[in-house]
Amino acid sequence: MAALPARLLVDLPNWLGDFVHALPALAALKDANRGGATAVLLPASHAPLARLLGVVVVERPQGAGLTWARRRLAGRFDIALTARHSSRAKLLLAGTGARLCLASRGRGAAALGLTTFEVARGEHQRHDLDGALGLLGLPPVPPAPFRLRLPEALVRQGVLQRALLADLPRMVAFLPATRSCERKRYPIARITRVAARLAEEGITPVAVVGPGEEWMAEPLVDGAGARIAPTAWPLPEIAALLAACDAAVGNDSGLTHLAAVVGCPTVALFGPTDPARTAPVGGARVVRPAGYGTGPWSLDALDPADVVANVRAAVASRAGAARAAEGEVAWGVALEAAQRYDWAQRVGR
Repeated sequence: MAALPARLLVDLPNWLGDFVHALPALAALKDANRGGATAVLLPASHAPLARLLGVVVVERPQGAGLTWARRRLAGRFDIALTARHSSRAKLLLAGTGARLCLASRGRGAAALGLTTFEVARGEHQRHDLDGALGLLGLPPVPPAPFRLRLPEALVRQGVLQRALLADLPRMVAFLPATRSCERKRYPIARITRVAARLAEEGITPVAVVGPGEEWMAEPLVDGAGARIAPTAWPLPEIAALLAACDAAVGNDSGLTHLAAVVGCPTVALFGPTDPARTAPVGGARVVRPAGYGTGPWSLDALDPADVVANVRAAVASRAGAARAAEGEVAWGVALEAAQRYDWAQRVGR
């Protein structure tokens, strides 16, 4: 089905991690749609990050469905597809009135007259839209790590943010939160032990959490002297800071997936979820509790010493001649700028 180029709408997931998993397919669609117009539909919180992709951004309010789509989207697109699998998402898709609407099979898709595709749940989530790509005459997304390239100005801002948070030569981002499943969260006491051990070795821990999650950063501050990234920063600025860190360590969560996709060497801690399905598309060192596959298990069984060893290896992977050559220039710019930067005003204090 040779349908591109066209006026294309891609309805993206609500959760940050799922959004990141959809990026390889979105990049393939955007490349194939040269000469057309590519728009994405997603929550307002993700909009600043999506704009970095060079696509038109349409913010989707919570609960948007058939009526909202008919009022706001009807007649604007030739092709619409959704990366979400809920009935509400499929109703919204039908409301666009696009001549070709692509949705995963089930949840009323066929009854709504949508063109459906299969989702191989046994494969990595990055492949969830492979069926839709095939219907548009495109190949599946490749298995290689995917990279979200940040604009140069944003990269430099991330280096500046790092320099202002701490002046030690090495910094690791700690991402202790999870939004959707508490069982995916490595116990705060254990991740604090990891941070304290690394701090003893001259590595600055910086806690990166979202609004309302500050309580998870407090033990890292008290027990390991961690710095805290301001929770009011929009996602592109968080992404820039993560890209500037020497490594990141976190649960199977949105920020961990974001760290990996912007090129930060990442240690991803997996307990009840399966990395074969949801490992970071940007590539990561996946660490699991001992004995995985032999019976019930959880992140409570993950030895902090194993995490420390993997974080050390991730930090070491960023060292080298290329890093030193780029870093010498970047740090010089950052430190010079930091002397003139009103940090108190920057974080709104």
